[in-house]
Amino acid sequence: MVLGFARLLQIDIDEAKNSFGKAIDLDPSAPLPRLGMGLAKIRQGEVEEGTKDIEVAAVLDPANSLIRSYLGKAYYEEKRGHVASREFERAKKLDPNDPTPWFYDAIHKQTTNRPVEALHDMQKAIKLNDNRAVYRSSLLLDDDLAARSASLGRIYNDLGFQQRGLVEGWRSVNTDPGNYSAHRLLADNYAALPRHEIARVSELLQSQLFQPINTTPVQPNLAESNLFLLEDSGPSASSYNEFNPLFVQNRLALQASGVFGTNDTLGDEVTQSGIWNKFSYSLGQLHFETDGFRENNDLDVNIYDAYLQGNISPELNIQAEYRHRDLEAGNLESFFSPTEDNLNRQQNFRTESESDMYRFGLHVSPWEHSDLLASFIYAENDEMRTLPPGRGTFTPSDGYFAETQYLYRQDVVDIILGGGYYRLNLTDQTGDFVTQSKTEHGNAYLYSLTRFPSPVTWTLGLSGDIFDAEQSSSLNGDVSTSANIKRRLNPKIGLLWNIVGRTVFRAAWLESFKRSPFFNQSLEPTQVAGFNQFFDDPTGTRSERWGVGLDFGVGSNFTGGAEISERYLTFPLQRGNADNRWQEVNYRAYLQYTPHPRWAAKIEYSRENFDNCGSGGGPLDTETQTLPVRVSYFDPSGLFIKLQATYFK
Repeated sequence: MVLGFARLLQIDIDEAKNSFGKAIDLDPSAPLPRLGMGLAKIRQGEVEEGTKDIEVAAVLDPANSLIRSYLGKAYYEEKRGHVASREFERAKKLDPNDPTPWFYDAIHKQTTNRPVEALHDMQKAIKLNDNRAVYRSSLLLDDDLAARSASLGRIYNDLGFQQRGLVEGWRSVNTDPGNYSAHRLLADNYAALPRHEIARVSELLQSQLFQPINTTPVQPNLAESNLFLLEDSGPSASSYNEFNPLFVQNRLALQASGVFGTNDTLGDEVTQSGIWNKFSYSLGQLHFETDGFRENNDLDVNIYDAYLQGNISPELNIQAEYRHRDLEAGNLESFFSPTEDNLNRQQNFRTESESDMYRFGLHVSPWEHSDLLASFIYAENDEMRTLPPGRGTFTPSDGYFAETQYLYRQDVVDIILGGGYYRLNLTDQTGDFVTQSKTEHGNAYLYSLTRFPSPVTWTLGLSGDIFDAEQSSSLNGDVSTSANIKRRLNPKIGLLWNIVGRTVFRAAWLESFKRSPFFNQSLEPTQVAGFNQFFDDPTGTRSERWGVGLDFGVGSNFTGGAEISERYLTFPLQRGNADNRWQEVNYRAYLQYTPHPRWAAKIEYSRENFDNCGSGGGPLDTETQTLPVRVSYFDPSGLFIKLQATYFK
């Protein structure tokens, strides 16, 4: 029997079935070999036959909570929701301290349009998780503590509670920085915050490298930043709201979504994915077009993505991805105080670009408690910018980015050690004026996550950057050259304290250095105690940030929080060698309420103050306030209604 489960974990399904068959012959009354046989059959796509074996296991040991949970999962796979709920309820009563049935029942309720009830069940699973050392069944076949976030992204997105989703993501990542579902939860919810594109696509990359093979599709738009797509509109949804399988099994899946609207707005996204034993793949396509809200504000973008992953052995996982994007657009900028030149650009500026990206990834677990990641990205891009009459700039570029990271995990402390190097070649040609630049950037980092005392996680980090940019310009035979070399050490310290229940206090102080936007995806941790350190700043920006935040929960129906942070930025101007100083102050607060299993409401407040302290031009001071209010209704029949109004100043 034990040999069968070991072979099942190694995805050696036929040998696992042989072992379980021998165990059943030796002891026909034993329930666990029947459970194992059912899991093996389901893994091969034989859901109906596998369910029968698990039913036999439940008959042989009717008081076993674990078997009842797996039987509920099997019924869920057969889309027999009523009997699945019955088994989950039985499992909850048989073992009140086991979070497993609450977790699975939450996923079931989310997929039947009951996200409020799903959230409450998930919160119960999180609370009960403290009763076990790790969040696994006694057979060790389920993911560990942070696995509860696998479907949390969808639940929080359905409810519009992304702020709370980020808090759960930060807690999960600090508990286990190697858990793929925690990184995916952050990637899904970062879309709700402005200027967090780098953090979003980086968390997606880390999630992909850590994840086992599965049929979760790779959405073409998720790894792309600054697409200007309509938020929450079909193709731009940050997480799929699809039927979520509870068992990994050999199967094929097809998903499609679309959006249409006024001003010739039209978009679609289609993905096809599959899994077969030790390999999985995903093919995706996205198209979006619109005329925009003013003259010369049109956009036409196409993205194609192909992804392949192989679980060569329990210790070795490899993956490869190809992505193509072509874009044609007018002027998509919105100027705060447009000058005559800005208005001319707004009415006449055009952009055409085409890019290709090739990515290779590797995840190795050479020893217990250790993970080694490697990522290599090669990209090339051709861009044409025109400003009639006759002014055009052609900019071809290409480069590569290689990274590696070592993660050591223990009960009290986690160590993250890594580094990377990128090289970017760019040519900018406007008529006879040609500028060629070569940028090289090497970085290294070391982070420690220490959980002492147990409710507190301390983050200590240090990163270093060596930035070398060389540029030469030529006009009618005259050549001029310049160089910009910067070396920077960036200390970081953070505190995340689970005070009691769902009340979390966060504080951090950190410094960071902005690399080229040509390579936005990175393996380096994107946050310190829940405070993002990578923003969409100009290349070479040095920044310092401090912040404090408090997030709380009252009962099961009410959550809220507040945060204040400040950033000081120093970034190079486009002309000359001077630096521009900038100060940002951000205030955020939110309240979320679920008064009824079918109703949810939220109110959020955001205030951003920007102060231009240098000589870079532009407004000296701006203040932006937003106050969105949303009420949502969910009916088990599948109907949902969301109403939102936003005050903006």
